[in-house]
Order: sequence, then C-alpha cells, then structure tokens
Amino acid sequence: MKTTDKKPNIHTRILSIDGGGVRGIVPAVILSYLEEKIQQLSSNAGARLADYFDLFAGTSTGGLIIAGLLTPDESGRPKYTANDIVQLYLEHSKTIFQSSFIQEVKSASGLLDVKYDVKGINLVYQQYFANQTLKELLKPCLIPVYDLIQGENYFFRQHKAVVNEKHNYYLKDAMRAATSAITYFPPANITTVDGLNQHCFIDGGIFAVNPALSAYAEFRRLNPNLYFVNTMLLSLGTGRQDTHLDCDAIKHWGAVEWRDVGSNLVTTSLSEVCDYQLNTVYGKDSNYFRINPFIKPSHSANIDNSDGEYLDFLYQLGRQAIVFNQKSLNHFASQLVENHAT
Repeated sequence: MKTTDKKPNIHTRILSIDGGGVRGIVPAVILSYLEEKIQQLSSNAGARLADYFDLFAGTSTGGLIIAGLLTPDESGRPKYTANDIVQLYLEHSKTIFQSSFIQEVKSASGLLDVKYDVKGINLVYQQYFANQTLKELLKPCLIPVYDLIQGENYFFRQHKAVVNEKHNYYLKDAMRAATSAITYFPPANITTVDGLNQHCFIDGGIFAVNPALSAYAEFRRLNPNLYFVNTMLLSLGTGRQDTHLDCDAIKHWGAVEWRDVGSNLVTTSLSEVCDYQLNTVYGKDSNYFRINPFIKPSHSANIDNSDGEYLDFLYQLGRQAIVFNQKSLNHFASQLVENHAT
C-alpha cells in the first residue's frame, strides 16, 4: 500500500516588513492587494490581515505599518485596512517630513543637527493612535529599537507588554522611537504607560533593517519544539538599490561623501544577508516568500522625499511588484486562507 508524507501543520504565520521611510508605501500597496485577495478567496469582505497572520515584525516604517494593521477599534476589530495605511503615506508623508526654514539652515540638511523636528510626526501619530497602548494591539509583534542609555538592542513586543507593564508603552511613543532614524529625527525619550520606566530609543534599523530573521528567532523562542516547516513567512522590503562605485573615484571620500551612499550600502547589505540566511533555513520550501523590488539608479531611493511625484513613483513600484509576483502572491494568499480554515 502506497503511503504519502503528511504535510507539517502550520502553527505560526509571520509577516515581516523592512524599514525605509516613505518607501513604506511599497509594502503597504502590496499588503492592500493581499488583503483584498484574502477577502475574495474567503468570501469575507470584513477579513483583515490581522486575522491571517499570527506574528508581526516591522522595522521603522515597517513598524508603523504593523501598528496600523494591529490597532483595534472600539469593537476589538482592526481599525485600519491595509489601504488605509497606503493613504497614511500618501496624505501625511509631507507632514511627517516637515522642517522649518530655520531648522533646515541650522541643520545644514542634517549634517549639523537633525533634519526634522518632531512636531509633524507627533501630530500624525496622535491622529492615528491617540492613547492606545502597545499591549492593546491585536496580535503579538516585534518592533526593533536601540536603547541609547542601556547601549543595547531592544524590541517592543506586544506579547511582553500584555504580561508586564514595564514593557508597555503608548503606541504613539513607541512609533516615535521606532521611526527616529539617526540624523533625521531626534532620539525618543519615552516613558512606560505606568510612568515607572524611562528609556531613550532610536530606530532599530541600525541592527535589524530587515526584521524577518528576528521574527523567525522569536517564533523559535516562543515555540522551541517547532521549526520552519511549521511556519509561513512573508517578508516585504521597501525597495532596494544596488551601490556601484568606482574605486579610484571614491578613494578620497570622507564622511560627507559617504553619508547617503554608505547608508544605502549598509542597509541594503543587512537586508539582503537576512534574506540569504532565511533562504538557507527554508531551502526550497515555498512557505518563505520575499518581495523587495529593485529601484533603478535613475530614480532616488531617499527615505524622506515627500514630493507627490516621488510618492506616486513608489506607489507604482508597489503595483509593479504585485504584477511581477502575482502568481506567488495569489498562491500565498490561498495558503493563508486554507490554513486559516483548518
């Protein structure tokens, strides 16, 4: 009698989103398509991504997307759709990345001081998150920041905040910390909801610009007897741009010349090595799927360009990524729905 191997049960479905400032439009657009596809496949117009993933991870702008997807409304359902998050970027990027003329001159475009003050970004986070707290998010999540006072990596974890108030922060404060990219915004000096613990954080992109491997490690920490075959992992980048330099032309470069180029080089390299490591873990298993569209050298890869034309370019980049990966995205969506029903 012929036997067939039983497919391992999927225990945890993971969504991970890279950092990248306004380039968060790209994964937000992809997620909007995925949410609509899930609604179609499940015949449920009220289906949300929060229903179909069990663990969420997001760095910087990715953390903002995660927070938006997991923020509850008064009835305990997701307050925002994935398309609402797309609109957040299109409508409020200019407010987030706003700087007075005095600040622009004083900072020399970020060389002598932070490029932006926090007035605009605080207004947006107050509008979207009000006084909601980390522990109120609908699902476990992982959002990296760096603690300047303690000198160590830290993750905002919803599942830790639920059981211990020393890990619970107002969501708007956590988002300020998670998106305080060095040279762009000042560090976030924030206090836990109970007022007993104060920390000074910066953007966790300095160590986990692609948080997918950290998310997988968190899954293993929470489930030591389970492995990659028990997961589905969707990893979304915010667009990558390779760095090609002429050795002779750059041999006398200093800090000023290396600032933007070096930042792109480091973040791209960190992101891609994480993808390499996860591909090694999962092998040919289709349960790991990453999308990170290529940004041509003729286009800017800036994280703070809020001009309408650039935002439209990023929106279209997300749409192109959907077309290019549509078959795989549809398959992943069908797996999510199938797994959700079992």
